[in-house]
Amino acid sequence: MEREWLSSVLTGTIPLGQAMGLEITRLDDSGISLGLPLAPNVNDKGTAFGGAMASAMILAGWSLPRLLLRRAGISADLVIGRCELRFLEPVGAAFQVHCNWPEADQCQQFLVELTSHGRGRLDLTPWVEHEDREAATLSARYTALAKSTST
Repeated sequence: MEREWLSSVLTGTIPLGQAMGLEITRLDDSGISLGLPLAPNVNDKGTAFGGAMASAMILAGWSLPRLLLRRAGISADLVIGRCELRFLEPVGAAFQVHCNWPEADQCQQFLVELTSHGRGRLDLTPWVEHEDREAATLSARYTALAKSTST
């Protein structure tokens, strides 16, 4: 059920995900993996466009705190506050993007900060895997912002 919901968000609510051909290939207690074909994400050199890899890593990381918020029944805006990208090698075929769940105490702290201070932060490190190697990495801080309840 969560996988279907998240897939509809990543490819329906966020049209870029559909345009990229993004597919959730794994969602479990370890984290999430997204599969992406090369064709809609190719650059002029015939390799994966850096912006496509960056977008896929951002979406993989964004998915986990989005699921935390949904599980907790909290309505909040979720944004990426900062990120640092590293491109390590060209990607010349379909690729996978992975993001692991942070430790349980970090997830809990994220929710506590959000409910008590109106803002919760979670640091994640998604990466692109190609031919069993790390091809790109992202160090990102995702921020949840409580939605105003005033009328």
